[in-house]
Amino acid sequence: MKITLYTLGCRTNQAESAGMAEFLRLRGHTVAAPGEGGADAVVINTCTVTSTADKKSRNAIRKLRRQYPGALLAVCGCLPQTEALDMEGIDLIGGTANRAGFAEMLEAAVNGAPGRRTPQPLPDTYEDTLPDARPIGRSRAYLKIQDGCDNRCAYCKVPQARGRSRSRPAESVIRAARRAAAGGAVEIVLTGIEISSYNPSLADLTVAVCRAAAPVPVRLSSLDPRRADGAFVEALAGEGNFRPAFHLSLQSVCDKTLGAMNRRYGVSDVFAVFERLRGTWKDAVITADIIAGFPGETDGDFAETFQNLQRLKPDGLHVFPYSRRAGTAAAEMPGQNTRSVKAERVRLLMEAFPKESL
Repeated sequence: MKITLYTLGCRTNQAESAGMAEFLRLRGHTVAAPGEGGADAVVINTCTVTSTADKKSRNAIRKLRRQYPGALLAVCGCLPQTEALDMEGIDLIGGTANRAGFAEMLEAAVNGAPGRRTPQPLPDTYEDTLPDARPIGRSRAYLKIQDGCDNRCAYCKVPQARGRSRSRPAESVIRAARRAAAGGAVEIVLTGIEISSYNPSLADLTVAVCRAAAPVPVRLSSLDPRRADGAFVEALAGEGNFRPAFHLSLQSVCDKTLGAMNRRYGVSDVFAVFERLRGTWKDAVITADIIAGFPGETDGDFAETFQNLQRLKPDGLHVFPYSRRAGTAAAEMPGQNTRSVKAERVRLLMEAFPKESL
């Protein structure tokens, strides 16, 4: 069977797609990149973090249905986990749970079995069923170490899509790191939906991965600022192959806006984290996510975030206009900013702080 796999969204989605591809290859199938002809099945791994992501996912489904008219079309990921997909032309629907089982259902559907139309229930424990992708050439290895999120930020529907935080057993991560290093990976990136909640200890796991994979560089994906405390920094400072590249989930640098977002830290904490990281690693690279135009964010609140970012001097920003998501607390908040206000704030931030290129 020849399968085309198309992925939208975050590095966790990319890691999961790579795991599904490896799972299918080990079962004797060929996995092709989008654009190659002759596929028996097309899998679209979707994203729903913003309304724009929803639109991109739906557009991809329509485009690939037209591009591969004779192939079985399967959709999985965050979008079908959170809302019913009533689009025509979809033969199999999964969600974010049991990706190995979804791949097996794909095989069965290509062979004539009826396709499942609803995602499977989210698990209570980490599903360690997909193999990690083998590095191809000299490439990065993305190792998924965690899934789900317990933070309940006011703007975010990811907990609906991914469920509660669940951590991959450390022994499994360390074995995967050794395999990636032996396979020629030039860098290992520990990724997940909210890796800061890794249990029992993200710092201990990262140290263990650094030692197992040495001398291959190891770095972390997006990090909650609260995680980068003194003990965390001290634990990692002695690892020579730990790469001090930090992408912080700031979202704002205004106390009022952070409180409305339910982010559970303040501006003084953010400044302390920047000082701590740069004081420990002179070559630290610090980038961040920022949401522009959150409900109730006034011109003065935005100016506070902008001025604080000028003082912090991040090495780059990912800037997103606030996206109103049904079922979240922020969707019902007063003071919803207009599209033009959000667009102007995004423009100002992106001009002042170019997007990071790591």
